[in-house]
Amino acid sequence: MNKAKQVVETWDKQFHCSPHDQRLAYLYLANDILQNSRRKGSEFVGEFWKVLPDALRDVIENGDDFGRNAALRLIGIWEERKVFGSRGQSLKEEIMGKHTETGNRNGKQVSAKLKQSASESLDKIVSGYQVVFGSEVDEDVVLSRCSNSISYLEKLDKQIGADVNSGQYHGTSIAEDLRGHHTILRDCIEQLRAVETSRASLVSHLREALQEQEFKLERVRNQLQVCISVSQLLGVWTR
Repeated sequence: MNKAKQVVETWDKQFHCSPHDQRLAYLYLANDILQNSRRKGSEFVGEFWKVLPDALRDVIENGDDFGRNAALRLIGIWEERKVFGSRGQSLKEEIMGKHTETGNRNGKQVSAKLKQSASESLDKIVSGYQVVFGSEVDEDVVLSRCSNSISYLEKLDKQIGADVNSGQYHGTSIAEDLRGHHTILRDCIEQLRAVETSRASLVSHLREALQEQEFKLERVRNQLQVCISVSQLLGVWTR
């Protein structure tokens, strides 16, 4: 704790020297130090308060969407847990307010892109479901045939071993069975590969749509928090 000033100065120097795609990791490190040290004293809280606002602005303004959202979540956690006491609310309002203003400047353009993206995602998902459920291949039947054939071959393998040991092995009749199940398995492989391709494509489209909706959800939550904070502040002023 008595080295807090030196530690935070080193953290700040390394933060600004590191590539932008690594700076979020420094925020996570700062969060870890803050959460674990504040029970023992306020030294790190006081020192980090001097440098974190600039670091947060840097990640939010210059980072990618993931880094920006992660930084905003950290601000919310610090405010909720009162890491910086009453100052956490002002930090949240200042940085999230500026982030909202920046987003609003490009709001129409972003909104149009999101609507177009949503429409394209929906078309892909619907098309993917149509391919999967409109297929002539009955997936359950193929899986059942495959499972039954494998089960039979496993039992046959054990039977062959027992027959060989007892001297009762007759290869001719067994060979005919093997050829038949080999044909079944080849057909199953071909059909299951087609099913795998269509389902993998559908899963990919669903994953893309989920990521898009998570981004939108985070944007709504951030805006909601700003609105709540401003509303509460106005409530205090108007009493």
